[in-house]
Amino acid sequence: MAMTSVYFASPRASESDAQMKAWRTENSDGDRHPRAGLALLGLAVALRCIEYLHNKAIWLDEAHLALNILQRDYAGLTERLDFGQGAPLAFLWAEKFFSTVFGPGEFSLRLVPLVASLLSCVLLYAFLRRMLPGGGSWIAFSIFALAVPVIRYAAEVKAYAADLAVALALLLLLFRLERKPLTPVYGATLAIAGCASVWLAFPAVFVLGGIGAVFLVQSAQRKQWRRAAAFLLIGIAWLASIAFDYWTMLRYNTENAEVRTWWLDRFMPLPPHSLPDLNWFVRTYFEVFAEPLGLGAGGVGALLFLLGAYALWRNNRLRLALLLAPVAAALLASGLQVYPFMGRFLLFLVPVLLAGIGEGWQFLAANVRHRAVMAAAGIVLLLQPAAGAAKGILKPAAQGVRPAFQYLRDHWKDGDKLYVYHWAAPSFRYYELKTNTAFPTIEGQSLRADWAGYVAELAPLRGGERVWIFLTNTPRQLVGQEDKFILTHLDAIGERTDEKAFEESSVYLYNLRASSP
Repeated sequence: MAMTSVYFASPRASESDAQMKAWRTENSDGDRHPRAGLALLGLAVALRCIEYLHNKAIWLDEAHLALNILQRDYAGLTERLDFGQGAPLAFLWAEKFFSTVFGPGEFSLRLVPLVASLLSCVLLYAFLRRMLPGGGSWIAFSIFALAVPVIRYAAEVKAYAADLAVALALLLLLFRLERKPLTPVYGATLAIAGCASVWLAFPAVFVLGGIGAVFLVQSAQRKQWRRAAAFLLIGIAWLASIAFDYWTMLRYNTENAEVRTWWLDRFMPLPPHSLPDLNWFVRTYFEVFAEPLGLGAGGVGALLFLLGAYALWRNNRLRLALLLAPVAAALLASGLQVYPFMGRFLLFLVPVLLAGIGEGWQFLAANVRHRAVMAAAGIVLLLQPAAGAAKGILKPAAQGVRPAFQYLRDHWKDGDKLYVYHWAAPSFRYYELKTNTAFPTIEGQSLRADWAGYVAELAPLRGGERVWIFLTNTPRQLVGQEDKFILTHLDAIGERTDEKAFEESSVYLYNLRASSP
């Protein structure tokens, strides 16, 4: 047996391609109903457009990045971003362009994520049809179409939707090499696309590095030295682009110790030293099917993925290695504490997870002859994503600080004072920029239940006849009871003369004249 069979060839490597295709499509009828596939594609596009048109208010994390985009020029976006933010340069420049052309509103800032998300729908449809020519592609794309986390990032001022689109484009390019020769033209295309991709999406590094390494090892095992040399040259080009990107943008993320502390429990233990460390792998495995895939029945998705991996191990080990390689690369980066392995940071792995689930579905369909069992499994798998997508259509858009900001603008008088609570400040500052308004503001600090600190922070407001207090109750895990303490303290030293509370924000007017020190 050739050396390649140890790692990449399957025990059935001698079977013909016709036999392999028969195995993969057994009990599948996905190719017979292209209209159903197009309907799913239309549903995915529609759900993302609806999310965009909801026009929810800019929230905390979006505001942090939006302020960088709106307050800097193109050159300024190449420097370390404020608020611990990081994003690919091409994404930032595209955001800057559209916000300059169409204004600083929510729709223009979210246009790039929307376009990337819609492009992902088309690219994933093509990717899954190539990978799973049978019914497995239907179940996989149905999950994607309905996945609430994926839909959400179609309308947020973050780069995660672009991560997914770029990863899909690379996967479509690279997976052609399973059966296609590496011609000079195609090699040049791969080199150029790979060099450009790292400026469009940070996780492109994991896709390029992981899959490129698999093809390089495969070529060396087969003693295809010219092909291996070609991959090596392509990899050198990629590394040069990655190195320049690192020096220009990525190093700001890796050098930011404060940001790393936010995700300490999301870095892979390397090496694991205890049972809790080992539990990290089990917990994280199941969590990725809930976020970013949106599968409440995470166990079903996790089981199908394992079945898909088993099926590929038996029948196509090269494809299994190609699918798992970006995961392994991201895990390694996580172990080195430079990339959190969690939720939205893994949106670029959605195609890999879905391909594995689709393979598992086809394997299950080929071995379970009872349609009722398969129907029940499909219902369990898709029930929560479908419910979440329906809820997303029907629920009103989150208003954040937007209504409280408008109320403040409508009732503001010359000479008024304003205190903006720390966790409301980024979104508040965004709406100041959007409306070209500038309030004289005392911006609160993140004091984390330091009650004496809040008393000192509010002290300069004493003596004011009209003092506005601007609060938010989101994110609640950060706010705790601090907002209540602020109001209780002000009620004790002054008179509340007006208030307006909304679902996620509130504004209060106090007369603190009698409390003058």
